Amino acid sequence: MTIHIMSYNLRVGGSDGSGPHPWVKRRPLMKKLLEGYTPDVLCTQEGTYRQLAGLEEDLLDYDWIGLGREGGSKGEFMAVFFRKNKFRAVEFDHFWLSETPAEIGSLSWESACPRMATWVLLEDRQSKKTFYVMNTHLDHIFVRAREEGAALLLHTLNGFEEGVPVILTGDFNTHPGSRVYERFTGSGVLSDSLRTADARKGIGLGTFNDFTDDQGGGEERRIDWVLVSESWNVDRAEIVDIRVDGRFPSDHFPLYATISLKKSWSG
Repeated sequence: MTIHIMSYNLRVGGSDGSGPHPWVKRRPLMKKLLEGYTPDVLCTQEGTYRQLAGLEEDLLDYDWIGLGREGGSKGEFMAVFFRKNKFRAVEFDHFWLSETPAEIGSLSWESACPRMATWVLLEDRQSKKTFYVMNTHLDHIFVRAREEGAALLLHTLNGFEEGVPVILTGDFNTHPGSRVYERFTGSGVLSDSLRTADARKGIGLGTFNDFTDDQGGGEERRIDWVLVSESWNVDRAEIVDIRVDGRFPSDHFPLYATISLKKSWSG
């Protein structure tokens, strides 16, 4: 089983279409980029319901699962899109990065705003193999909130069905080498796809371009990651540092990885 997966912070879109980078102008750029890469699974951060409904119209081959971090359609989503002809959702859930993770909109650990994660157990329609995808967005200000959030994410991952492959994507708002990064990659559970891939593109770039920086802020701003469990081989990983029609579709670069189950994996 081979999967093409993308993680993309969409940059939250204002409701009135104003500002220098309105969603109404960025949406067709994003559609063109996504049609060029055609990921099997697309995990988005910061998207509001209005933005995601637009992507649903643009990406007719996909289903998606998500919930606003303030409940229902309110606030930003950690959405998971997937090709409906290739996968079906077996289970899914949402939780908040707080001391009360089942409480919608809950905050803890000095978090500047509610933070959450969405996970989906997908089944490949052909092979019937299953795998988990978890998508998140850690706090952008406070280190403690990121570290405690990372611990909760790992605790949740460790509670998944044993032997089922896992993918964790998101905007982690911290750089490789940070304690949060080391918590994930030093756990023995996950590895950084960009570092372990057989073929890599974009090494040395960051992922936060702020609509202006072709280098994405450099390695210190590589704050978006695709992390995978040991069951996966990462065939290729890329920071997609392209402009579409001369513009960036978002203030982040997406990550794109091609991963396949290891032949030796019997889980």
